Amino acid sequence: MRRREFIKLVTTSTTGAVLFTGCGIGNGDPAYKFKFESPVQNPLDVIYGRDNWYATTCQQCGAGCGLVVRVFEGRAKKVEGNPDFPVNAGATCARAQAAVQDVYLPDRVGSPLKLSGARGSGSYQATTWDAAAKEFASDLSSAGSGGTLIITEPPSGAMGMVWTQFAGKFGAKQVAFEPDERVVLREAMRRVFNSSALPAIDLAHTNFLVSFSADFLHGWISPVQLSMGFGQFRQGRSDIRGTYYHVGPQLNGTAASADRWLPIKPGTEGLVALAMAQYMTAQGLADKAKAGTIYGGISLDQYAPEQVAAATGLSAAQIQDLAKRFANGKPGVAIAGTTAAAHTNALFNLTAVFALNLLVGSVGVPGGLTLNPGSPFPSGATSLPTATSGLSYRDWAGVINDMKSGKYKLAIIHGVNPAYGLPASSGFADALAKVGKVVALSTVIDETSQLADLVLPVNHSLEDWGLEIPDPGPGFQTVALQQPVINTLAPENGNPGFDSHSAGDVLIAAAKDANQALPWNTYADAVQSTAGALQGLNRGNITATDAKTFMLQMQAQGGWWDTGNKAAASAAGAPTKPTPAAQPQFTGDPGAFPLYLLPYPTSALDYGDGARVAWMQGLPEPISTTVWNSWVELNPTTADHYGVSTGDLVTVKSANGVSRELAVYVNPAAAPDVALIPLGQGHTATPNRYSERRGVNALDLVDASKVDSETGALAYAATRVQIATTGKKVRLARFEGQVPAFQVPGAPIIEIIRPTQKQG
Repeated sequence: MRRREFIKLVTTSTTGAVLFTGCGIGNGDPAYKFKFESPVQNPLDVIYGRDNWYATTCQQCGAGCGLVVRVFEGRAKKVEGNPDFPVNAGATCARAQAAVQDVYLPDRVGSPLKLSGARGSGSYQATTWDAAAKEFASDLSSAGSGGTLIITEPPSGAMGMVWTQFAGKFGAKQVAFEPDERVVLREAMRRVFNSSALPAIDLAHTNFLVSFSADFLHGWISPVQLSMGFGQFRQGRSDIRGTYYHVGPQLNGTAASADRWLPIKPGTEGLVALAMAQYMTAQGLADKAKAGTIYGGISLDQYAPEQVAAATGLSAAQIQDLAKRFANGKPGVAIAGTTAAAHTNALFNLTAVFALNLLVGSVGVPGGLTLNPGSPFPSGATSLPTATSGLSYRDWAGVINDMKSGKYKLAIIHGVNPAYGLPASSGFADALAKVGKVVALSTVIDETSQLADLVLPVNHSLEDWGLEIPDPGPGFQTVALQQPVINTLAPENGNPGFDSHSAGDVLIAAAKDANQALPWNTYADAVQSTAGALQGLNRGNITATDAKTFMLQMQAQGGWWDTGNKAAASAAGAPTKPTPAAQPQFTGDPGAFPLYLLPYPTSALDYGDGARVAWMQGLPEPISTTVWNSWVELNPTTADHYGVSTGDLVTVKSANGVSRELAVYVNPAAAPDVALIPLGQGHTATPNRYSERRGVNALDLVDASKVDSETGALAYAATRVQIATTGKKVRLARFEGQVPAFQVPGAPIIEIIRPTQKQG
């Protein structure tokens, strides 16, 4: 295509979807690649008999990976990674691949729904968008200033910008919901590195990696970015194969990839980290004065390996060996997360581990942790916000009390499901019933939207615009652009479809109807005008002389990034607020409740978001290979004590008095004093044919009074349980069939040892 012809198309086109122009994807003809379609007609008029590829951003989790989506005759067919986008460089995870099933989910809300029975009954009748929009605007006006509660994901990107403006116009209280593990992680980053953004972990150039319970290959913060780095860590260099030790109470899929797994007692990750620091300083492997500054008021001499060995479940020799390997394996990286952040000493665990990187000089260097820079957008009311933290469980108690008191006349909920994600004992569902009117902006009926008076169906991410700053980024300023790759197909003329609108457009229209207009006419305007601010920076991967060409190129490439704009290397100074050392606390007498309950997110279902998609339900859990259900993992010794085997139904009763019936999976890699139960099942909302009443919600067993002492995050791994047999048995659906898991004869259970150097 000649440049003159391309410019002609640019000047006459509207802002529709733009074909991907990266290498290796789609048709190789430049003329074909530079075509773009009108959003009014696209994709219903695209009947070429060949596929189109569009760049966009994945919203199946919060990592912000770049995608290219294959669209054939107006329907999304396949998702691949965007090879140009720096966060994931062409790779994807299972959840991204499931986006196509998610967008065509048969139980998506097809039209606006108005409650026709009691709240929570699931009894709705369809209404029109005109009637629903008028009712929503009226509710906003009636609520008055301070009378509206908004519950969303942590506000970030273009949608966060719109929500912030919207909340300001109506004087609304805006709160965010996310798993408490991530609340702890964000606070740890603020305290250790004085950074509001998560760091990039340069595994590709690391020599020694130690992970404290972080399931970084299967769901933790940015699994695609970390999995790609791990591949380079293992096989990307001809001279060395990186060494990986995993410290944690569970042999999960990530730990199974380690050279050595060191099983510890739950919640003692921070103690092991302090013992490592003490040994390194005592042996001259790290600077003692520097350690004193980094760890603040903690006296490391009280945490020598010999003194913490019994509490952690490791021997002093094991801790000493780990410390020596970490100190001598520079560049090395220490990370912590997932269940390490689920205890009453969660923040201590994470800060103690991440501070090890400061101690050995692994911050701001190749092969270490790279702090991500701030937003490239200018500050202001319509600036793109970076990710912020959700409320901790302790802070949710205040919001719930305000709802119970009748403070709010209107609650608006979008993109989150706190009625499922908060323990039932929190009283969230009962409190929501005290709010005068509840409006849910949702793609499906879940436990929270089922409590709404009005359900407004919103677009799936493949049907909508968006702009995000990935968190964690790749170590330099990066902005991900999301564009609608398919049109929402309205259910008309006998065609099945979903009469949904963009959530941003719903808010902009409602504010206008309530005489509180926002700065944009449409959500597409908000995204495009904000993205256009990048053009004035005159740097990065896009060079364009006018705003329209800049936007088209940004759409074609899937975003904007500037590899030269990085954060300054952090000085190895003191954390901004040292966290005191703390031992984990548990609910339940060990005599009556002998097992630690360890709920854990899985790669398929995470904290429950993936359960509605059939393909994710059928994705085997990496260790048990179990699908479509919940189970409790027990060590063979524990199973023999109770006289049970794989498939036997047992009653798991927690110290908070709640009991649930679960099938046993006997796992020789499970610790004898731990009962492991996956999170993500136990949904009750209807209709949802793939998740409804399947398995149990492990959070029901958790004592919700146990929280992290510093952040107030829910300590969902701080409850003890007991087991009782039922005499019943079921067949667990497992990829490994009915072959029992077994330990290789002669192989020690506590360590998995592999070569640390490449063989010739």
